[in-house]
Amino acid sequence: MVSLSKRLIILILSFILIVQPITVSAEKSLVFDDAMLFTEDEIIKLQTEVNNLSNDYNMDIVIVTTSDTDGKTSREYADDFFDYGGFGVGDNYDGILFLIDMDNREAYISTSGIGIRYLTDARIERILDIVFDSGLVEGDYYGAAMGFLRGTKDYLEAGIPSNQYNEPEYIKPKNILTFTDVIISIIGGIVTSSLFYFTTKSRYKTPRVVNPFSYRNNSLVKLTSNEDKLVDTFVTHRIIPKPTNNSNSSSGKSTTHNSSSGRSHGGGGRKF
Repeated sequence: MVSLSKRLIILILSFILIVQPITVSAEKSLVFDDAMLFTEDEIIKLQTEVNNLSNDYNMDIVIVTTSDTDGKTSREYADDFFDYGGFGVGDNYDGILFLIDMDNREAYISTSGIGIRYLTDARIERILDIVFDSGLVEGDYYGAAMGFLRGTKDYLEAGIPSNQYNEPEYIKPKNILTFTDVIISIIGGIVTSSLFYFTTKSRYKTPRVVNPFSYRNNSLVKLTSNEDKLVDTFVTHRIIPKPTNNSNSSSGKSTTHNSSSGRSHGGGGRKF
């Protein structure tokens, strides 16, 4: 009996030692302070917040800082970091990434999968308002990141807007000069220049006619004074109400675009 109980204890302890590392490794690293804007304590707090929020809504909430985008725009860097970093939950790669770009001096929010539906264009602008009000311009980058998490959490709790819809970004087609365009341009130039030449040539052949009217001797000018008197005035005062910040009446549009990986992303940014 004693040996059996010892075996059971050993088996239980072995099971705990095996399971515990698996549980710890399940926590994803979702804070990447490449620009070294946060302290170690701040990174730990941010990591805790993003993991809790990610687990609650089954998506990856990522925070990234960088001082070198390798020539990319903030949007390109944020989208690529998310896509090639292996982030996103499920087949639609659900997630939201917040980037503090010290190279381009821009704060950018990239959305993917269901994150696009939660954070519409209008909601992203309001979250950026919170980020800037939380001290981004003054150099409080931790406060700005926490502001992003607060705003994002509020909208995740509010749910997807009833009027939400995705609208692909309009890309203006590139102007390509074809061989036909070159021929038409040359012919048009020859015709136009020829018309101008012959018109000018015929104008010089026309004899000059002297104006028989002498405006100096035959013109009369009479100046009179005229005075306007102000009789009365009326002033109307009207109070212009401030615009209300009502999320229910705002547009539910989420503008989307394709990243270099071919995936669909929403998002928006603002310079600081």
